[in-house]
Amino acid sequence: MRIQPQDRFWIGIYGFTACIMCVAIGVFTWLAHESRQEAGMGRTANAKPRPVDNIPDERYELLAAFPAPVYVPVASDPVPFSKAMQHYAHADYSGAIPKLRAINSAEARFYLGICLLLTNQRISGIEELRSVTQSGDGPYLERARFYLAKGLIAEHDAKRAQEQLEKVATGHGDLEKEARILLSQIRTNP
Repeated sequence: MRIQPQDRFWIGIYGFTACIMCVAIGVFTWLAHESRQEAGMGRTANAKPRPVDNIPDERYELLAAFPAPVYVPVASDPVPFSKAMQHYAHADYSGAIPKLRAINSAEARFYLGICLLLTNQRISGIEELRSVTQSGDGPYLERARFYLAKGLIAEHDAKRAQEQLEKVATGHGDLEKEARILLSQIRTNP
């Protein structure tokens, strides 16, 4: 059986395609082998998270940033608190701080902590939010832990931030999803 001239063209095309496929399979196999050897280097889906020590300062700032939590006025709010929150509602966090300091309640301490963080008075903000978390179970506990973690991240204290975020994530509240996302970005190696 003789090969016809028009068949030679197709045999050449099929042979060339087979050659290219063999090269592609070889490259794919080599890349798969190399990615297994470099696990944890960001080349595989199951790579280990980066150690926290490698987070640049700009990244800490981005992870710590947050918009002010929304305040919804309630008719039963005491007058001093309502006046303080008028400043807060207009993004006058510096103006709200002295008025909130004069009020002794978990709600006032929570918003005071937020105002302090938003005016770059991080240590004081962390202290206020920590006092809310230490007061026990209450309506501001989950949010205080979440924003306390944000303040701790701003201070490059990823280990303590991780502890707070883990508590938020296991509490299954409104901020669980955000806490898990943030936790995955700062998690320290055990």
